[in-house]
Amino acid sequence: MRLEPVTRLDGMWRTSALALAALALTACGGGQSAAPSASGSSQHPQLKPVSQSPLRVSGTGFRPGEKVHLAVNGPETHAKDTRADSSGNFTTSLSKPSSCGSLTVTAAGSEGSHAEFNLSEIACG
Repeated sequence: MRLEPVTRLDGMWRTSALALAALALTACGGGQSAAPSASGSSQHPQLKPVSQSPLRVSGTGFRPGEKVHLAVNGPETHAKDTRADSSGNFTTSLSKPSSCGSLTVTAAGSEGSHAEFNLSEIACG
């Protein structure tokens, strides 16, 4: 019995299968994509803590000049509005929680940008 190599055909099948899987995932909404900002960037909005005392957060990848509503949800709730700079970034202080525990900080932009993070334990001061 003589076996013929199928490496080329097998490689083409894998490439086609991967392309179809990517197309199906994108069509079903499984892919992540950010709308380009006014500067043409497709960077995803991100939010991260800078410090806990005082509680400072930094956001990147928002739309330039976008108004951003920040909400701190945990043992108590605080909110604050800020605005992204011409690069789509901001850093701001938030009211320090008066109790220990987990909290989630959410940033919702007026043009659809969204990011959040969770601190599992806030240090008591």
